[in-house]
Amino acid sequence: MARRLDMAPAVLRLFFHDCFVNGCDASVLLDRTDSMESEKDADPANKSLAGFEVVDEIKSVLEQDCPATVSCADVLALASRDAVAVVGGPTWTVPLGRLDSRRASRDAAEEGLPSPVAGLGDLLRAFEERGLDARDLTALSGAHTVGKAHSCDNYRDRVYGDEGANIDPSFAALRRQSCEQGSGEAPFDEETPTVFDNRYFQDLLARRGLLTSDQELYTHGGPVSDLVELYATNRKAFFKDFAKAMVKMGNMRPPKRMPVEVRLSCRRVNN
Repeated sequence: MARRLDMAPAVLRLFFHDCFVNGCDASVLLDRTDSMESEKDADPANKSLAGFEVVDEIKSVLEQDCPATVSCADVLALASRDAVAVVGGPTWTVPLGRLDSRRASRDAAEEGLPSPVAGLGDLLRAFEERGLDARDLTALSGAHTVGKAHSCDNYRDRVYGDEGANIDPSFAALRRQSCEQGSGEAPFDEETPTVFDNRYFQDLLARRGLLTSDQELYTHGGPVSDLVELYATNRKAFFKDFAKAMVKMGNMRPPKRMPVEVRLSCRRVNN
C-alpha cells in the first residue's frame, strides 16, 4: 500500500511533464540513445522524475493481452487518472486514441516546463500557450496536494528570501531546517501529503505554499486568488475543475509533423 501511495504523485507528475512538452505523446518515457537525448535528463525539471517502472508494468501486461494496440501515451493518461483515485481524488472518463512520439526533446523539456520560481504572469502565459486558462492553472496546481519536492533547490529562494515576503515565518524556519539537516525533501502539503484533498489551497491561504510558483496563486488578488479561496473551502468544486482540466490537458496532441506510432516498449521506439 505504501508503494502505491508513493507512486501515485510520481505517475501524475510524469503525465504533466509529458503533456507540457510537445503534447501528450509519451516522449518523457523514452530512454536516451546514441542518436537522441532523453527528456528524462532535462535539468533540473526532470532529474527527479519517477514512476517509469509502473508504466512499464502496465504496458507489459497490455502487450501480452492486446499487442500493439494501446499506446504508452494512453497508458500514462489512464494511470494518472487511477493514481489520483487511489489517493482519494476524483475520477473521470479518459478520451483515448493518443499516439506515441518517435522523438524526445530534452531542450523543449528544459525550456518549456514551468519553473518552481515562476511568477504568476509566466505561469499564465505557459498555460495559455498550451490552450489552458487561469482556472485550469489553478485547478491543476492542486496536484501538489500530494507528493513532495525532492530538493531544497526547488524552494530555497522562497524560504531564504525576505521575511516580509508572502510567507509564514514559522513555515520558512521549518523548511530552512529541512534544507540544513538533510536532502531537503519536503511535502507540498504539510498535513495530508498522501491524500488527494484540498489542503494545498488551505496552505496557500496561510502563506505556507512550498514553492514560489505555488504561493504566486494567492499573492496578487484577482480571479486566480478567488479560485484558491473557492477550492480551499469547497473540495467538490476543486475536484470537479481538476477532472475537467486533466481531460483538457490530456487532449493536447503532438505537432502535426511529429512521427508517431504505438510503441511496443515505452522506453524505446519501434524498429
